[in-house]
Amino acid sequence: MTAPVPRTAQVAAVLRREAAVERAGREALVTTAPFVAAFVVLAGLAFGPAPEDLAAAAGGTVWLALLVATVPLARTVAGTEIAEDSWDLLRGLVAPGALFAGKLLAAWAALLVTGLLAGGLVAVLFEVPVPPQALYGGLLGTLALAALTTGFGVLVASGSRRRGLLAALLLPAGLPALLAGTQLSTPGVPVLPWAVLVTVYAAAVVVAAWAVFPVLLEE
Repeated sequence: MTAPVPRTAQVAAVLRREAAVERAGREALVTTAPFVAAFVVLAGLAFGPAPEDLAAAAGGTVWLALLVATVPLARTVAGTEIAEDSWDLLRGLVAPGALFAGKLLAAWAALLVTGLLAGGLVAVLFEVPVPPQALYGGLLGTLALAALTTGFGVLVASGSRRRGLLAALLLPAGLPALLAGTQLSTPGVPVLPWAVLVTVYAAAVVVAAWAVFPVLLEE
């Protein structure tokens, strides 16, 4: 008999496959990066040239771009496997927890890159500094959004009609990350309440998504 593959090896294999798919298709590079750049530029034009208005809107611009970017990202969670007719094989070979962890890490990495791009553009174009607490909010907020992206991405993958509900599911569920991340990115705002919120929210979302993921695979 063939020895079972350790869970950590399965997670690494799923993560490597996600990276290989991205290198081959450049999905995030082609779709997400231009979207984020256009979003930041248009937001800067909409809020006007006044420095105080741009400073007040800087954190919200970054996090709104991140939240909206979860919708196209969620469509890719299982989209490649379904297009290749290999989704059933993958979920049969890989343990649910390992599959969730690998997909989660891939989505988290994509959102971190998106956040760095949006934050860098906002810092340059809006001419605002990045407070240190924004990094903490960015790490945990994008982790929570990655868990939502992974869970909802698998939920809607099995039916074309469900994909129309993706934005309606993802955007409201990600509002706590938007609120906490925006406040932590705004200088002068009390840090502790929002840091606690993003910590508790990220922990709750990751645990909930991990717990229901095996059920979602059976859909």
